[in-house]
Amino acid sequence: MKLIISNHKMNFTLEEIKIYVEQLETVQSKNNLLVFCPSFLYLPYFKGKNYSLGSQNVASQKMGALTGEVSVEQLKSSGVSYVIIGHSERRNLLKEDKDSIQKKISLCLENEITPILCIGEQLEEKNQKEKVLQEEIDSAFQEGQALDEIIIAYEPIWSIGTGIIPSKEDITSTFEWIKSYVKETYHANCKVIYGGSVNEENIRLLNQIQIIDGYLLGGASLEIEKLREIIKVVEG
Repeated sequence: MKLIISNHKMNFTLEEIKIYVEQLETVQSKNNLLVFCPSFLYLPYFKGKNYSLGSQNVASQKMGALTGEVSVEQLKSSGVSYVIIGHSERRNLLKEDKDSIQKKISLCLENEITPILCIGEQLEEKNQKEKVLQEEIDSAFQEGQALDEIIIAYEPIWSIGTGIIPSKEDITSTFEWIKSYVKETYHANCKVIYGGSVNEENIRLLNQIQIIDGYLLGGASLEIEKLREIIKVVEG
């Protein structure tokens, strides 16, 4: 069973999300686990459906005086089961640091929410890819935690929003390296999913790569028909 995680980012007005959720009722998936990560404002519209609820972020402290943030306890009480952590947009644009990412992962694991740790290299880092990914994994993982519960989302930053994806060979070797490194270093068996310009046109190519445990969708998840096509291909 593969995961299909939809990251809506900062999209949809209130009226648009109501239409989206209504259209979503026509989307069915038998063999995949669908997870939707809408804006915080729209979490209630996705609650209690036949798919899982995710959040695009979580505060780095448990609860209290932190204006504008949303705590792990608030998310849990709202039915959230997954949280995206360390997305490249938050790392690079909002200057989210490694310490904050590690704290967020710890809070999620303590509250039985599955963290989705995003890792990936910039275009100029392609020749140092393994070094970059290792640093991002090491700074997020802590010994003694339920590390098997962490989902790793490999998103080459140069691919996000460009429509360009790595070759089958590159993706396969990268996934083999990630899974091997996590297994040998932390004795953990983490699911690893792919993100970065996944769409209805390249999903057939991606789905031929057996080592991929699922997909993190961005723009393609905003249109129901594109999402429906992706699910159809992944289910085979």
